[in-house]
Amino acid sequence: MTLASPLRLPLLGALLGFHLVVAAAPAAPAAVSFDTTPRAGQHQRQTIDMQMLMTMRAEAAPEASEEQRAKIAQAAAQMAQAGPVKVSTRMRQTMKVGAADDAGWLPMTVSVAHQGGSVEVGGKATPLPQAQAADVSFSARFNPKDFGFELGRFDAGSPEVNALMATQGQAMIGEALQLYKALAQRPLKVGESVELPMTMALPMPLPGGAGAMQGRLRYTLARVAKGVAHFDLDMDLKMDISAPLPQPAQAASAASAADTDAADTPPQMLRMVATGSGKGTSSLRLSDRLPLANRLAMRMQMAMNGPDNGRMAFDMDMVMQSKGESLARPVSRKKP
Repeated sequence: MTLASPLRLPLLGALLGFHLVVAAAPAAPAAVSFDTTPRAGQHQRQTIDMQMLMTMRAEAAPEASEEQRAKIAQAAAQMAQAGPVKVSTRMRQTMKVGAADDAGWLPMTVSVAHQGGSVEVGGKATPLPQAQAADVSFSARFNPKDFGFELGRFDAGSPEVNALMATQGQAMIGEALQLYKALAQRPLKVGESVELPMTMALPMPLPGGAGAMQGRLRYTLARVAKGVAHFDLDMDLKMDISAPLPQPAQAASAASAADTDAADTPPQMLRMVATGSGKGTSSLRLSDRLPLANRLAMRMQMAMNGPDNGRMAFDMDMVMQSKGESLARPVSRKKP
């Protein structure tokens, strides 16, 4: 269970990647408001590139036995010899919004497709597989009047994730939309900032698992030129994830044959805590709410306890860049 898995990255992008756009306005508006409200006829695509450099360290917990300490020391030496892990990946996210029905609801589809990448360990690069299981798509309908949202079909290429989103996806996306709704209500002049808290429960595919993300998001309007608003981005976040570790087959057989006290022993838990901060820029075209270019550089520290009284520490530097394009067809004018 790593944040860099091919599935988790596009899933996170699909759920949180509703484009941060700005309200349509004249070329030189007195104030610009963030407005994530989808509009009928929008058809936009974002190509997202991510580069990550991660260094890992293994250490023993205070309660580790001498045998466990020896194994962990051996693993730590192997990690140090291999050096940092470099990951490069590309995704393509597409959002399409249809015409409103009589009640004002907008049908929409969002898809995130894996475009390939590579993993480099010890100086040797290996291409990431072009697997459909890494792709995510869902349909929904949205009401811009009150930010009502109803999740429809969800396909992540995994029955477990699909089942999870059927029960938790509605609440997750609803939490994200509340953040974007608050941003839309804060007009900014050049030099002004809007700062809001980010709080979101993270879905866990394992029974008994739990996860949450908390943080802070701040956008500062730097300038508006030629119909494009340029923002500076500042972000802090913290994630806390816990899940029961799978029980080995031999241990499970022994537990089933043991007495009731042994069977009632609570499972060993995996817990991961991550903190990070990042800075970036965002350029958005005001006429059609298109994010033209975005760049976010983040530094994160993660700590994870695992089986056999071992601990893993991760230092990660990540850069995400995206370029946007409009796929909407221009409205044809009828000749007089």
